[in-house]
Amino acid sequence: MHKGKFIYATIYLTVLFALTGCGGRLGITARSDGKADLSVVMDTGKAASAMISSIMASLYPSRSTSVGPSGPTAAASGSAGVFTPERAQALEKSLAGGDAETLSAKALSSSVLSLDATVRDAASQTSASRTGVRFASVVSVEKHSLTLNLSPATMRALYASMDLQTRSYVDLFMAPVFTGEPMSGGEYTALIASVYGKDLAQEIADARMEIMLSAPRGEKATSCSNTDAKLSGRSAWFSIPLLDLLVLEEPQSYRITW
Repeated sequence: MHKGKFIYATIYLTVLFALTGCGGRLGITARSDGKADLSVVMDTGKAASAMISSIMASLYPSRSTSVGPSGPTAAASGSAGVFTPERAQALEKSLAGGDAETLSAKALSSSVLSLDATVRDAASQTSASRTGVRFASVVSVEKHSLTLNLSPATMRALYASMDLQTRSYVDLFMAPVFTGEPMSGGEYTALIASVYGKDLAQEIADARMEIMLSAPRGEKATSCSNTDAKLSGRSAWFSIPLLDLLVLEEPQSYRITW
């Protein structure tokens, strides 16, 4: 397989399993000029990391079974891990040219990836022409508020905009938020356990997505949309079970004002 296709196939699987592994952290900071600074940390977890290595090895055996002078290479044994500088650089390149003014992806470890970006203001965004989804419909920055909108319709629109190969990777996890099939959290984890094993199902059940929304510098957050969120200074912290996002049936919004 062409090297470029191998790298991008790895990226899509990596991001998919990262979002369905141990969870992650998402930070969104509003700016006074209408832009937004994003900080994302994705952790694949042990079971998901093993799953990625297994699937990539089965899809591309020629690249996962190479043998060096002293025996199997790190890539062949799986010791190289899920995230590598090469994969982080390829991810950064694949996301360039969209609505992000600046973007940086780094492999913090073999199982943790960070992504930092500054996104253009709503009037300057153009990604909708390619994906059918405007970033501003997901993250809304207004004069005195910042809102994160999570919607099954948006997720499915992004899914529909993917090429056939990428959709096939997403399909591996059968997440109801993409398939549109109503399913409870218990039903979904039971499905994952039957296909991929109990360890991965348990990681998904235990995982949480930590979200921080912050007002622009110099401002102080005065309220947030969820009563169980922690509000302090110019930020609010939301802790969401990842399973709730994977089986999401109704739009959910998280908002702060200042």
